[in-house]
Amino acid sequence: MIDKKLKQINFPHFSKVKNMKLKKIAIAASASCFVLLGYAQQAKQGESVNSQEVEQLSKDLQALLTFTNTPPASLNKFIGAPGTTFGTPSAYGASRGQGFVGVSGIYDFDGKGMVDGNGRVDGSVAAGVGFGDPVKAVGVELMGSLTSVNPRDGTFGDSGQIGVKVHRLLDAASGLSIAVASTDVARWGTAKLSLRSTYVAMTGNLPIKLIGNYPVSATLGAGNGNYRPFSAVQTGQDKVGAFASIGTQLTERTSLSLSHLAGRTNLGVGITPFDAPISVMVGLTDIDGRSAAGRQLNVNVGYAFKF
Repeated sequence: MIDKKLKQINFPHFSKVKNMKLKKIAIAASASCFVLLGYAQQAKQGESVNSQEVEQLSKDLQALLTFTNTPPASLNKFIGAPGTTFGTPSAYGASRGQGFVGVSGIYDFDGKGMVDGNGRVDGSVAAGVGFGDPVKAVGVELMGSLTSVNPRDGTFGDSGQIGVKVHRLLDAASGLSIAVASTDVARWGTAKLSLRSTYVAMTGNLPIKLIGNYPVSATLGAGNGNYRPFSAVQTGQDKVGAFASIGTQLTERTSLSLSHLAGRTNLGVGITPFDAPISVMVGLTDIDGRSAAGRQLNVNVGYAFKF
């Protein structure tokens, strides 16, 4: 039997969907997004893939699974709650009996960041499972991701990585959690071109409420690799940099988040379109145009389940 305290922080997206029609919609939506994003990616046959592209795809995977970034205060309202973190990781994660899949599509407005101007659309796909108990001990989340998802050029699955996050709930009332993670314990293909990334993060609800009596969730963290400061990105060095995010629900089905990481300021809007464990995050990275990668539109769709 699940601990009563654990129920208070259990992600709503992992709740069992009794309505079979909704369950089919959830599965179909995830599968459809995967196919559409895969075919949307432009083939780059005969071109070399640089480390900047790989790092950007890896970084966007951290915002892909928005349901693992949902603060505990928004739970138990309906099956599904919008994520309140975009552009940075959070200290929340999956625990025992929880799993997830997700897809991410990226459109490069400036044509200068992700694919060096040769193709402005790209995508990635991720899946993971959780173990342990973050209330009594620690939770452990394992996530595998593919950064090559284009079925047209025959490279599907040729590049990817496996990451691990260890997380602990410190206070159930405020949702205060801490986590230590490595996003690429194992990697293959062009994912090897990027620097290895490790981070620590703390996430919790602030003692303020802005809209609709919803709490404000904040994350502070630091890491290397994809999380290094902008100056290190420019020089190609691997240094430790800080990141931060803040977000809140606007309504039961929408949220707004703002974050800063590696010289990029990001803005995201979360949506839960169904009474099902499906979360959608639409966001714009580098909204002030300061980074070398330029502005990019991100559309992330996640589906969660219990086993």
